[in-house]
Amino acid sequence: MHLIPASPGVRKALKDVRKGQVVRFAGSRVRVDAADGWHWTSPLTRKDSGAGACEVVWVKDFAVVDKEDLVDR
Repeated sequence: MHLIPASPGVRKALKDVRKGQVVRFAGSRVRVDAADGWHWTSPLTRKDSGAGACEVVWVKDFAVVDKEDLVDR
């Protein structure tokens, strides 16, 4: 996944996350367009694979999950 922060607070949270932490986020898959005509489209399904299967997400809410809140499944 490629994450695009929707606010300065989300940007800071993304920068502060560390390897091994569990995170929870909410947002929308998006298409990114550049002035020169380049674009990057997020797949609309999670069942794709291979080149071009990376999701591009506009992240509106992001948080590190406390280990105490995790439930064994």
